[in-house]
Amino acid sequence: SEAQPLGPAPTGAALPPGPGPSDSPEAAVEKVEVELAGPATGGWGWLVMLAAMWCNGSVFGIQNACGVLFVSMLETFGSKDDDKMVFKTAWVGSLSMGMIFFCCPIVSVFTDLFGCRKTAVVGAAVGFVGLMSSSFVSSIEPLYLTYGIIFACGCSFAYQPSLVILGHYFKKRLGLVNGIVTAGSSVFTILLPLLLRVLIDSVGLFYTLRVLCIFMFVLFLAGFTYRPLATSTKDKESGGIQSSKKNFQFCHLQGDSLCSVGSWNTTCTFWILCALCSLGEYAPSLIMNITI
Repeated sequence: SEAQPLGPAPTGAALPPGPGPSDSPEAAVEKVEVELAGPATGGWGWLVMLAAMWCNGSVFGIQNACGVLFVSMLETFGSKDDDKMVFKTAWVGSLSMGMIFFCCPIVSVFTDLFGCRKTAVVGAAVGFVGLMSSSFVSSIEPLYLTYGIIFACGCSFAYQPSLVILGHYFKKRLGLVNGIVTAGSSVFTILLPLLLRVLIDSVGLFYTLRVLCIFMFVLFLAGFTYRPLATSTKDKESGGIQSSKKNFQFCHLQGDSLCSVGSWNTTCTFWILCALCSLGEYAPSLIMNITI
């Protein structure tokens, strides 16, 4: 048979099916993710709520019960009649509480970059290491690092994702869930001083801190429940990472100005102001201890 000459296809002829931009594998994956992007909370969402409630309770229960630990630290490392020792011991709890809120802007960026699960799990692990290392010190000064910074920073990294993850799993009942999670901190704050008093009288300060490590270990396991939902496509995830990186591009490449005010996120500024205010929250108790 003779070969037919190539020419323009007739206007009424249908084009043969071929791979289009919407038929690519990435588009198919994105389409599946969009179909799965519903509020798939179910029973798992309530499990996440319990994990967040344990996080709030264990973190702020230990921090708010610092008065019991304060008396025990004075008896272990010094004397109540020593004014300098009272000042040094009061700084341990004040530094720990202040660092939790001071690290919130940094934790927010890490949560956007790596997700709630990884940030919470790593934070609980760091808090566990800081609290465990606090039970092996021989003086009050190392507690500034182990309890006041390492333990507090770990608590901050575990606490912030517990608030963010609730918005992923709950929409209509978000107010109720936030109330239940916040109530967890009050319940732990009421019960933990009673437990700490019994533990300190029976086993001492160092073994009491090791018992508190159990709370951080449970918090470490609870962080794995923060399962990310398929609520965003690949493009949205990459866009979120790029926007987070842009928020921290402080300096212009051209050197026109020292800092780029427009690239700084307003939320970061708000959290920094809250952190600075939280540093003075326990100043009255500190001054009272000094005067006593």
